[in-house]
Amino acid sequence: MRNKIINLLFISIFFLISCSSEEAISDIEEKEYIHHVSSFSVSGEKLSIFDPASEIDSTQGKQSPKINYLLESQNVYINYPDERPTIFLFVAHWCPYCQDEIPIVKNWIQNEQLFEQGVNIVLVVTNINPDKSNYPPDLWLNREEWEFPVIYDDNFNTFGKYFGVPAFPYWVFTEPDGTIAFRFAGSLSEEQLLNIIDLN
Repeated sequence: MRNKIINLLFISIFFLISCSSEEAISDIEEKEYIHHVSSFSVSGEKLSIFDPASEIDSTQGKQSPKINYLLESQNVYINYPDERPTIFLFVAHWCPYCQDEIPIVKNWIQNEQLFEQGVNIVLVVTNINPDKSNYPPDLWLNREEWEFPVIYDDNFNTFGKYFGVPAFPYWVFTEPDGTIAFRFAGSLSEEQLLNIIDLN
């Protein structure tokens, strides 16, 4: 994956499983909790909203937005792109498919030692809503023992809007120079992720 991030052959056969970004789910939990918002800035051209029904992503090969974000575990700011292939996974705390996806992705990162192989993976929690289930998202990820980079979007969903999020979970794969390799809306199994990513 250092030189080529994607094998597009498998994308057209994936079964789309996702939550709409407008989907409402009940069961309010800890409504009075003030959720965490990450320190970040994003600039550049916003990506068009991705159409999951389309087989062609109009942003493929285009430059993704530029990002500066605080990696809180190390208390350092990271500039993106940073010459590493990067995978952004956008999730909503209230989406049951996202909740199912987190343990799968965590396993995959650990089993394939992706960070050790020079792959950057950033989880982005957006569309945060205290009136929806599984709130607050930072406590959810603590329960899941998620220990990899995470960005908690602001109340305007700025980060998500820059990347054209249509549904959750939502994936953006980029090359080391920050160009878009492809985007995908829906859940991916560990086997599918292994088929997508070329680590050789």
